[in-house]
Amino acid sequence: MACSREVLRGAYDLHVHVSPDVVGRSKDLVELAKEAAQVGMAGLLIKDHTTSTVGRCFVMNRMLGGSPRFLSSLALNPPVGGLNPTAVEAALRAGTDIIYFPTYGAQNHVLKWGVGKPPTPFPVPEGEFPGITIFDEKGNIKGECKKILRIIKKFDAVLATGHISPCESLELLKEGARCGIKRMIVTHASQSVVGMDIRDQKEAVRLGAFIEHSFFALTGSCPDPISMEILSEQIREVGVEHVILSSDLGQKSNPPPVEGFSDYLFRLRDFGFSLEEIKTMIESNPRKLLEGREGLAL
Repeated sequence: MACSREVLRGAYDLHVHVSPDVVGRSKDLVELAKEAAQVGMAGLLIKDHTTSTVGRCFVMNRMLGGSPRFLSSLALNPPVGGLNPTAVEAALRAGTDIIYFPTYGAQNHVLKWGVGKPPTPFPVPEGEFPGITIFDEKGNIKGECKKILRIIKKFDAVLATGHISPCESLELLKEGARCGIKRMIVTHASQSVVGMDIRDQKEAVRLGAFIEHSFFALTGSCPDPISMEILSEQIREVGVEHVILSSDLGQKSNPPPVEGFSDYLFRLRDFGFSLEEIKTMIESNPRKLLEGREGLAL
């Protein structure tokens, strides 16, 4: 265990779930901070599907002096009004780092995994909920999406695609590139709720996005989990220089985030990835995505 954790020194995990949350998590934020500090991690992105995490991250950064650095996010799900430009502006004015387009609230998520689940139940509006799509009735990107993209560009924040479909993701990235957004990432491309194929992953890279691969996709908690072999093949096809690895852990049924992240990274060595390649995906590439963000020591 100690040897596997050495790889985390200087690493970023840009997808972690902790308490407080509307569902149970394996660790709270303070516990996560202590464990990440013990192994020398550089930063962690705290994701909450229902609210901005900027407040709690601000407090942790002031208390810890930025070691590790906590990064914040907002996911555009029903609790914040879905595709709500006002919520995005408020979050970014407060210092939020990453804006996720709908995750569990996405129409694509509802079609593939169900309403508010799985693997955990999240709040949705009463009655029939078809999910949120970025397209209008004519198949064009909705006006509020374009407003959101302009706000992301204004604040030089990170655009993350969330759980929308691969088709939606590529159109969103195209529009983001047209708007001049410099920081874009495809959310856990290999996870079954997204299921972006290699051709589309390469197109996303061409549009200027990093490809995130999360280890939650390998666990039994994930519907239709994939194998490490499939994950490794996708990384090789796209190229390590375009990939960011994350844990997406925090579920009570899975290993705690720091432990799980280190173990999965160690397993990648068995599939031929060098320490240098792994460091590229958990250190160099996250730094490139975030470089220059206010308050981030690089």
